[in-house]
Amino acid sequence: MRPNPIKRGYTAFGDSYAAGIGTGNTSTWGCRQGRFSYPDLIASTVRDIDFQNLACSGATVQNLLSGGAHSQVDAWANPSVTDIATLSIGGNDIGFYNILTACVLWVGGYWAGDCDTEVAKANEILASPDFSANIMSALKKILDKSGNDTFKIYMTGYVTFFNEITPLCESSSFRIYNPHYDTTHEEKGQPWLTTALRTQLNDVVVALNMMLSHITNSVNNDYANTQRVVFVDPNPAYTGHRWCEEGVYEPDNERLDTWLFLSSAPDNNLPDNPLSASESYNQQQSEQVAGPSFALPDPTTCRENLAQFHSNVGTDWYENMLCDIAIAASRASSFEHQVIQEETMQIKQGNLTELRIPWYVPTRLAKTFHPKTLGQQAFANEIMAIW
Repeated sequence: MRPNPIKRGYTAFGDSYAAGIGTGNTSTWGCRQGRFSYPDLIASTVRDIDFQNLACSGATVQNLLSGGAHSQVDAWANPSVTDIATLSIGGNDIGFYNILTACVLWVGGYWAGDCDTEVAKANEILASPDFSANIMSALKKILDKSGNDTFKIYMTGYVTFFNEITPLCESSSFRIYNPHYDTTHEEKGQPWLTTALRTQLNDVVVALNMMLSHITNSVNNDYANTQRVVFVDPNPAYTGHRWCEEGVYEPDNERLDTWLFLSSAPDNNLPDNPLSASESYNQQQSEQVAGPSFALPDPTTCRENLAQFHSNVGTDWYENMLCDIAIAASRASSFEHQVIQEETMQIKQGNLTELRIPWYVPTRLAKTFHPKTLGQQAFANEIMAIW
């Protein structure tokens, strides 16, 4: 491993993958930065540096570009003392949330959207020259603002969520409001994790990563073929740590060897910090108890409001989920309303031992399908291995 290149400063840009949502104590303000994000883990390897973590859950490419609302590039202070930057971007632009809620999670039940439609939208965006041009523009803005010829950007790709080979997940469902394993496969219309679906979703991630890798090459060519931007693929490190690994029946929220969050799945510990997972667990428990005290948004206007908000600052998964949950709850039958009220009362009384927090309760579901602490450590390790 090369010597650590961070001598004076390090800046992190990006979305929820870089923000580390769900790891350790996660900030309650809009960007939802987790304590064990890969930028924080990298910054902890050096002392007395200028560390700026500008990563924000829900960020899109537009939130990087100069002049935009909540521009991360414009918020970057002291660029002349920054030795390296890291960047995770693109997942929100192609609609990871929409894909996963329509294809896997079913946030809001039967109103979650159509899987094939959302995947097609993602592929259309990936094929758009404007999308890649905007990412290239953002990278060049960061490089030029640094004013330092030795400054580098390490741009991380995304993780393929599933092992697509094993047949054990064919009758598994990760749907939020009632995840279970159906050995009979008799229920129809459910988001089963078939081999075809898992392959389809992994292919979207692979296509995004390939595009990001090509962009780094194009940018480097524009800077006299110097390696100013380095693409970092985290997937080799994730082998054996995804959902639906060989020999594992899903869903299994107790799998600590999984490096991706699934709704109420627990975090895992750093090797040298046996309490890191408990921080995330304690916060989740307090949020579950407090959840019913927060009003859901107006189901008749929340999507329109989110669209307007998103055009300016971006929205993280939590805000989208609250809206979808509000819409589904507003359409619930009288029996479902009775169940909702009964379970909410149990939660308020703290009776959580045998009660799975139901799908409509506004907890921090936004961490779903994001890296856990060990997953964030894998990102950090891959970046530092390139040094």
